[in-house]
Amino acid sequence: MNSPVSSPASRPASRPLLEVAGLGVDAGDVPLVRDVSFTVARGERVGVIGESGSGKTLTALALLGLLDDGLRASGSVRLDGVPFDLVGAGDRELSGIRGRLAGMVFQEPMTALNPVMRVGPQIAETLRLHGTRPTRAAAGATAVELLGRLRLPDPDRAARSYPHQLSGGQRQRGVLGIALANDPALFICDEPTTALDVTVQKEIVDLVTGLSDERGTAVLYISHDLALVASVCHRVLVMYGGRIVESGPVERVLSRPSHPYTEALLAACDLTPGTRPRAIPGSVPPPGAAAADGCVFRDRCAYADDACAVRPEAVPDVRPGGGAVACWHPRTSAGLVITPDVETDVQHRPAPGPVLLTARGLTRRYAGPRGRPFARRAFLTALEDVDLELRAGRRLGVVGESGSGKTTLLRLLAGLDRPTAGTVSTGAAGAAACADGGSGIQVVFQDPMGSLDPRMRVRDIVAEPLRAGGGTAARVAEVLAAVGLPPDAGARYPHQFSGGQRQRVAIARALAPGPSVLLADEPVSALDVSVRAQILDVLREVTEERGMGLCVVSHDLGVIRYLCDEVVVLWQGKAVERGAVEDVWERPEHSYTERLLGAIPAALNR
Repeated sequence: MNSPVSSPASRPASRPLLEVAGLGVDAGDVPLVRDVSFTVARGERVGVIGESGSGKTLTALALLGLLDDGLRASGSVRLDGVPFDLVGAGDRELSGIRGRLAGMVFQEPMTALNPVMRVGPQIAETLRLHGTRPTRAAAGATAVELLGRLRLPDPDRAARSYPHQLSGGQRQRGVLGIALANDPALFICDEPTTALDVTVQKEIVDLVTGLSDERGTAVLYISHDLALVASVCHRVLVMYGGRIVESGPVERVLSRPSHPYTEALLAACDLTPGTRPRAIPGSVPPPGAAAADGCVFRDRCAYADDACAVRPEAVPDVRPGGGAVACWHPRTSAGLVITPDVETDVQHRPAPGPVLLTARGLTRRYAGPRGRPFARRAFLTALEDVDLELRAGRRLGVVGESGSGKTTLLRLLAGLDRPTAGTVSTGAAGAAACADGGSGIQVVFQDPMGSLDPRMRVRDIVAEPLRAGGGTAARVAEVLAAVGLPPDAGARYPHQFSGGQRQRVAIARALAPGPSVLLADEPVSALDVSVRAQILDVLREVTEERGMGLCVVSHDLGVIRYLCDEVVVLWQGKAVERGAVEDVWERPEHSYTERLLGAIPAALNR
């Protein structure tokens, strides 16, 4: 990300709304977050970036007393207008603040929503609990109105739907509705647009920034999307190993970083065509393993020396408008920017291999509810007359808005659903791979928590598709390492990982048996930029070296451009454009494609 970072137009008021001092989170004797201090002023938007496992979400949960049992917060969290410290407050006291003075959007919408309750009543519930809308009818009407403001195409239907009846992006907008219902003074966003396509992402971000500018709402914005943070936030905190290692105005930190870790994040974020993003060597230290003294990043830093093991002399200044860096290395403390070399991708794409999978005229219609007894049933067309072909060694991207039919297409290709019309057939090469003992088709699903058995250890989850072929522990360890998980990850359960780490487990399980076709629904949407670079390289290598066919659904157009050879653009269930990726990017023919490309955050739109 070498282009200048534009500054948000508005600037916050000087009075802090949120004051955090010396915040720590411990699991027994194991420190997970240490000495985190920062403030957020009214109308200010503060971004928090860092790799998965760096302590971002734990910090956000600790602010509102939402930590799991067994975790203990220390330090101080003060919210303007609240007479008590939030750290140590009881649930009764905090329940009057959550949802009223402070709203939070969680990373995984399927786990944040009640699966047995319709979406509209879930939004109405928070309105009635806090007395914002005293009657059931008024609360229900406000919930539908709010879903409309969040750009859901049919808010009435969405309000009457259960979470499983909505797409991932639509579910996330339902979570946003719950958080925004009572117009909170503080809005905490933990990856709020992870499940959203770029056009809806832009609309949601515009809504959040509009609330911040017009009503003085303070925003704490946690994201692995550095370009999005650059376009939304005034100030940014960089976390690693449970600490803040750098902070300051977003323009300075993301264009002239002073800490080697921040520089490494920026290098990993670069998806410029013709280059390869540089993954950060090694992995984030496991909980409690980060060094108590000196720089927590020194074990992975190319510039570390003996001086880096010394405790910093002072706590970084993180006041609004200021900033500091918790790195006293001579090469960085003077402000020298060290840019790691970007590996040029000089590999030539192989010639297309034999056909593995073919779809012709795929159409899928769903029966809707009857408006009244014995009335004619309405039908919803999710996909209409779509053709595609997937060849060995090639990577096909599918893009489009939430609800455009992307996931429906993947389910039909995987045989998890039957088309209303059209066919899906396996080519001779794909059939031969299965006949030789290959695994055929494997799928990476969008929601990792819903696709992993919570009662199985990770090593058993990854080994499960290998059992028929005599899989070994060595293969499990190999694929876990390939997706950037530590050696002890196999002994843990899915709930013991962050959302991004769970997605890596899902990818490892799909790659373990060496499939001939891999269908991936948002495979890197929940991953931070460093792990994303590593996973993208893994996917490139397996398609090129093993002749695997890859079909990727993603709302991240930068990922599609970097990873894929061809792209199909879906709009309202129809394929409106297709072709070589660079041709579509440079010369889009359909107005919808132009709108998609125009919604890419400016820092990466190049």
